[in-house]
Amino acid sequence: MIDLTKGPTFRNMILFSLPIMLQGSFQIIYNLVDRFWVGNLGSAALGAVTVGFPVFFFMIAIVFGVAIGAGIMIAQYKGANDKVNINLTARNFLVLGSLLVLIISSIFVIGTEKILQLLNTPDDVIGDATVYLRWIFGFMIAFFWFNATAGIIRGLGDSRTPTMVAAVTTVLNIILDPLLIYGYWGIFPRLEVAGAAIATVTVQVVGAIIMTILLARHKEYVDLRPKGFKFNLGILRDIARQGLPASGTMVMVSISMMVFMGLINRYGTYALAGYGIGMVLDSLLMMPAQALSMSMSTIAGQNVGAGKLERVNLYLKDAIRISVSIAMVGSIVLLLLAPTITKLFQPDNYEFTMVIPYVLTYITIMPVRYLSMSVFFPVNGAIRGAGDAVTSMILVAITQLIVRIPAAFIFAHFWGFAGVVLAIVLSTVVGATIVTLYYHTGRWERHAIVKQKILGDDYPIIHEPEEY
Repeated sequence: MIDLTKGPTFRNMILFSLPIMLQGSFQIIYNLVDRFWVGNLGSAALGAVTVGFPVFFFMIAIVFGVAIGAGIMIAQYKGANDKVNINLTARNFLVLGSLLVLIISSIFVIGTEKILQLLNTPDDVIGDATVYLRWIFGFMIAFFWFNATAGIIRGLGDSRTPTMVAAVTTVLNIILDPLLIYGYWGIFPRLEVAGAAIATVTVQVVGAIIMTILLARHKEYVDLRPKGFKFNLGILRDIARQGLPASGTMVMVSISMMVFMGLINRYGTYALAGYGIGMVLDSLLMMPAQALSMSMSTIAGQNVGAGKLERVNLYLKDAIRISVSIAMVGSIVLLLLAPTITKLFQPDNYEFTMVIPYVLTYITIMPVRYLSMSVFFPVNGAIRGAGDAVTSMILVAITQLIVRIPAAFIFAHFWGFAGVVLAIVLSTVVGATIVTLYYHTGRWERHAIVKQKILGDDYPIIHEPEEY
């Protein structure tokens, strides 16, 4: 584990963030391989996987909002060296999150096809998309458990362990994808899009089991034994205070994504496939900024818990410098490689010819967004890690609902597919500007959970344990 409250900030930032970036890279590799094998089935199959992502994101919004809230609390309690509340938070979070996942995933399994119909999903896509999503939703508990246990370990200051497990699961997914999508040797049946989903849920189950075993070794901080478990109302209140705004944030993002998917679906299967490839290319450039945002949440949490606000500013400057530099270089590389990558996903010459204009339109406009998000993500991560979840939610509401969605309908009327992409860019520029201005007001400093170390008040933070 790295003590982020001590030592050189730049060195700590690199040591803590690099494993998270590597984990993000493994996810991107998985997405690229998955899209490659599915894309070779045709544009309709690629569209089926693409259209499912916003629905999946909406489904996990509530649960992962709870995860974000719990992660912030664990980081702050770690900074304050409060082992009792680390344990209480982790236990309550895992049980509460699991119950929510089981309830929500059951609802979504039943309503999958209806949801896809509401998104104007093309007829040649909706069948495969329904099958794909039902597999993903049906095993969502494994996805949650893997990410929840990984988040707890990261909150304690260990970003390397989740990365190593992610490496193992990525390799396993790469092996399983072609075997289950196309079938080989008479042992594996040809399952096509369903095979991609089954490969995904299989590695999630494996990853969840491994992460649980590794978390169980941190007995000093977290006791996973069910004996004597009781919900702690104080902990649940704080998780809700941090988690519900985070859930609201993710719900708004997912609503925006589904609105955009509905707009893109109007332009047909080739536009949908091009948009899906564009999203994969997006992930290459957005991942470093997102990783630094996750890092800043933990870093801000630990340093706020330790009462060292000045270190948050130092860390944030380092994060922005790294993020912007990567975005500038990466944008140039991505523009040059876009046709080559598109050909990997759409090897058929006719389908490549039909899809590549949409990909080029997307990737030509997006560099402005990459630079904006290189600022937005780290700053927002710092604000969120300090405990100011409500403001983070408001900022997202402004960018997603007030700016992005109205702009998409207006711009699409004049410029079609390109107008939808321009709306995404505009909203991120506005978001980066607002979040930076807010950070400089310093108001985020007032929202710490571990208040007595920051403001010097007498508010009792310790939640007395109820047999754990």
